[in-house]
Amino acid sequence: MATVRIPLVGSFNQRGVDGTITLTASTDQRFLNCIFDLIHNPITGKSTIYVAKRPGWVQDSVVAAGSASTAFIRPQSFTAGISAFGETNSVIYFGSTNVGTITGRALHLTEMNVSSVDYVMIKSSDGTGWYYADGAKDVTAYTADGNNSTTITDIKVAGSNSTSGLYPGQLLTASANIVAGTRIVSVNSGAFTAVLDTATVDGAFNDLAITKTPIAKILDTDFITTGTQQSAFVEMDGYLFYVVDGTGRLYNSDLNSITAYTSTNFLSPNMSPDPPIAVARHKDKIIVLGQGSREVFANNANVSGSPLQRIPQYFSKIGTLDQRSVTTIEDDIYFVSAPSDGDIGVYQISELQHKRISTPQIDRIVGNVSSTSGAIYVNSFRMSGYSYVGLFLSLASDGPGSNLLLESGDALLLETGDNLLLEDTAGQTASFARLLVYNIELQLWSEWDCDEATFIDGISSGSANAILATSRVVTGGKIYRIQPSADGQVFTDDGSAYTMEIRTSKMDLGTSKRKRIKSIRLICDSDSTGSATLEWSDDDYATWSTARTIDLTSKEPKLTACGSHKGYRAYRLKHTGNAAFRAEALEIEYESEANKIPGK
Repeated sequence: MATVRIPLVGSFNQRGVDGTITLTASTDQRFLNCIFDLIHNPITGKSTIYVAKRPGWVQDSVVAAGSASTAFIRPQSFTAGISAFGETNSVIYFGSTNVGTITGRALHLTEMNVSSVDYVMIKSSDGTGWYYADGAKDVTAYTADGNNSTTITDIKVAGSNSTSGLYPGQLLTASANIVAGTRIVSVNSGAFTAVLDTATVDGAFNDLAITKTPIAKILDTDFITTGTQQSAFVEMDGYLFYVVDGTGRLYNSDLNSITAYTSTNFLSPNMSPDPPIAVARHKDKIIVLGQGSREVFANNANVSGSPLQRIPQYFSKIGTLDQRSVTTIEDDIYFVSAPSDGDIGVYQISELQHKRISTPQIDRIVGNVSSTSGAIYVNSFRMSGYSYVGLFLSLASDGPGSNLLLESGDALLLETGDNLLLEDTAGQTASFARLLVYNIELQLWSEWDCDEATFIDGISSGSANAILATSRVVTGGKIYRIQPSADGQVFTDDGSAYTMEIRTSKMDLGTSKRKRIKSIRLICDSDSTGSATLEWSDDDYATWSTARTIDLTSKEPKLTACGSHKGYRAYRLKHTGNAAFRAEALEIEYESEANKIPGK
């Protein structure tokens, strides 16, 4: 009688030249809805690695019922997250409070602090830039005087002179005198005045009731809004940086300003002919990613033009798909590379050096999504003591379509779409493929089938472990959370059960001769009420045996009389209950014809 232990932790082992892009693939080794945990004993030097069921998502709030999210961030200095919902023109929310509508679809959110004010910068699909200043929603009603000019005076809040919460680019409305669509150009807090982009009408007025929209638009004409792929904003040393593929330039704001731009404030990342499409910050460096290259820049404190200077020795011929395929956690950048050399991969940039973190099997899966014009959203988070990178794969394209949207919401018909972002339809929210999750410390991949988590960010304040998420494909308009301190251990997604599945590679136990399986023991944690099921396939995953139940309440969860097989066998372990599950291995006791003595 022989005994062998089969670890329940491993890597994807997917066959074929191209990966299967959906979760329905029924062959080869997989880890669905799993996370991994390594326990090391420094005294004995022994390490034990476990596979566990991932935690589930709980509804945190309903923000915009009937809409899918387009972006989400949980700023460090804010008391709530900033989210965007809506396909054509996104509505921006502070927590569950509507703080205004932008033109186009909100794509990228960036946190920034200037002159002790915290902001979330917003880049839209129509190329426009927007921002929300912390506290801007707290006051929305004002009174002011005016007289057919672009300046309003004697601004008051509740009868006292104040410009609190007024910022350039905010929309103003009133029952009279204020022209529809009027925005603030500048605010003089000392004189309690504001300059508008449109003159007031119908003569003089006093103490006119005015309402402002908290979200503000960047109005500077030197801010570039063209381009077919919109980058995010990135902050460093009091500047905002962004790239435009149509011009091939890296632009920056004026120093210590998010609203002021100068036409000469740019440089050109031109060590490679591909256009720049994404930007990220790595410690005190700005990294520009093109479709097939990477360039690095440092602050050189130039008095005019861009403050940056290129560091040419860090140039490399690896680019990215687009800005949504780039994420940063702590000091490292993770991104999905463009197929400029024929294949897609997932890379890490650490200490300005890059390395591929995806296996060939993961590359085949991700590359197949890209080849179908799917969208890949990359995010990062910390959970249960580990750092993760998540690749949310959608089969529907999130790219250009057919209409350029104006601020009014009307469509502009163009003869060509050169250097203009063409807004796509709501069809991009239709299809979820899978969420690939990479444990950075353990360097292990798994896959989740939760479509709730396109955009994931951690709660930045307090001591509670928690992450929040919104979905690009679910139209419930919700924010979700994983927060064990508040919710306990939850193993459902928004109330719906999911299945953890571990599928092993084929194993022949060292011989092609027949093996009789006497027993299979699951080495796992016991559970007061739970159970799991085990199946096996002896024909290359074509068919599976009838599932047998393993009693997790037993001190020795075990199946006996498990049949026999020649050649290879694969196993499939499932756990479906709303309960925790953690295991190490399957211990198989068997007899092999290879061990028989001839003639006996």
